[in-house]
Amino acid sequence: MPFNRKSRKDQVMALTHKQIAAGQRRSLLAMKRKLLDMAAQWGEVDAFNEGELATLADKMQDTADNLVEQDN
Repeated sequence: MPFNRKSRKDQVMALTHKQIAAGQRRSLLAMKRKLLDMAAQWGEVDAFNEGELATLADKMQDTADNLVEQDN
């Protein structure tokens, strides 16, 4: 009889909501940095595009901040 081993997927525990939030915060902040770099490239070329990208970067920060668990 062959040894019945669980797959790696079955062995990995599910992420907690805190772990998911932490990972997503890191991703959002990385995207924010990228957007700010993109905005800087438009610097003296096109103020509208620069502003739009900076606004998106601010929204990324706001969203990342909102993923932090609030203390009550």
